[in-house]
Amino acid sequence: MNLLNIIRGFDSELYDYFEHELERQYYSLSFIPDENSISPLCSATMGNVLVNTQHNNTAFPTQGNLEYLVAHRLCQLFHGEHSNLKSITIDVASRVVFQALVQRGDVVLSLDLRKQEHCNSESMVFRFINFGLDPQTQRLDLDMIEQQVREYQPRLVIVSPINYPHAVDYERLASIVHEHGSILWCDISQVAGLITAGVMPSPLPHADIVTFTMQGALQGPRSSVIICKDKFANAIDRAAFGNGHSGLGSSELAALGARLQEMQTPEYRAYCQAVVENAKALAEGLVAGGMTLVGGAPDSHFVVTDTKKCALSARGAIENLSDSGIMARECQVLTADPMIKFDGIRFSSLPATTRGITKEQMRKVGEAIGRYLMNPNPDHEQALAAVVREVTVPLPLFSERWLCDSVKDNLEQNNYFSSSDSSGLALGPSRLSKLVKSFKHHRANSAD
Repeated sequence: MNLLNIIRGFDSELYDYFEHELERQYYSLSFIPDENSISPLCSATMGNVLVNTQHNNTAFPTQGNLEYLVAHRLCQLFHGEHSNLKSITIDVASRVVFQALVQRGDVVLSLDLRKQEHCNSESMVFRFINFGLDPQTQRLDLDMIEQQVREYQPRLVIVSPINYPHAVDYERLASIVHEHGSILWCDISQVAGLITAGVMPSPLPHADIVTFTMQGALQGPRSSVIICKDKFANAIDRAAFGNGHSGLGSSELAALGARLQEMQTPEYRAYCQAVVENAKALAEGLVAGGMTLVGGAPDSHFVVTDTKKCALSARGAIENLSDSGIMARECQVLTADPMIKFDGIRFSSLPATTRGITKEQMRKVGEAIGRYLMNPNPDHEQALAAVVREVTVPLPLFSERWLCDSVKDNLEQNNYFSSSDSSGLALGPSRLSKLVKSFKHHRANSAD
């Protein structure tokens, strides 16, 4: 069954939406982790007979329950003591943590003031204090953080390194936090996959609370996870269920369980290694194009550039890059000095690596981006657009390189995500298939 052909004949308006979105995804290169393609296995698992069932939602899942199975699998993979799957989004998961562990007026010490944006009710009024990078080294200074913990005696210390492309010494950080009676909460939504593959260090078993999303960076279903130490389990579970968060449906839970199993395969570990290598190649290309990096070469999947010397502001750069098919996010990196901050652009290598881009291609794209942002003239704009089109057209949305054999063999006939040929979408004489064939024909003639 080809879903898009059915929709094309049944609902032309909906099909137009699909076709425009497919064109956008195929002909652009996203550097936004939330736009990473979902695992084809997850996609297939969510569209099965479990959609017709409703699992027994309780505050405390029991053995034999689907939610219990997935929660147990999460703890095994991340070496956690207890996991909660009731939160659909990360903002909901964050509010559950606050409601369970923090009282009105408590001091919260947070990297880049992260999670403050989720405190949107009168019951969540806390005293947020920032800790940031050393403005000179652009790295976390744990001695400086220890001084702040000693001075402010926070109830909660939050580390959500969304703009920090380096490894964090979680063991020492936990020692500092616990020595002063505080709770350590780490949000690893950006790097959870790299952690399971052993590419980045894990905050567990050192942190008290760990949260992350499963969609985007982890290529799973839309959901959020809270992993905590046993001593906080009852408080977390009661806060989640007591505030009406009943969790995922059966099909989403099954997809999450399948994805966790996929993340233990050699193919996934190879993918994570390629993600970091591509991030380094992207950083090299950006520097070659004239850009300055915040924090230097990355250890993770994202690269942060400083737009201070660029011809465009961070927001202007994002808008102009999108016109050339590059999708990225602006960001602001705070430091320990409130007078020094970096306005920048954050690029993640996750989505492009999922599509199968090589290090050489990534370096070429990075250099074209750098040249355009340093001097956004028509020639550089056209050169960037040409590089994007050259790189993206042959790539699928999900490269079969990252699929284990059993998944690849069973899905290749039914799932367009892993097609190695964009024109093989079985869309008939659609605009998308015509464009792909035309461009490939042009490239073949140019090569001759």
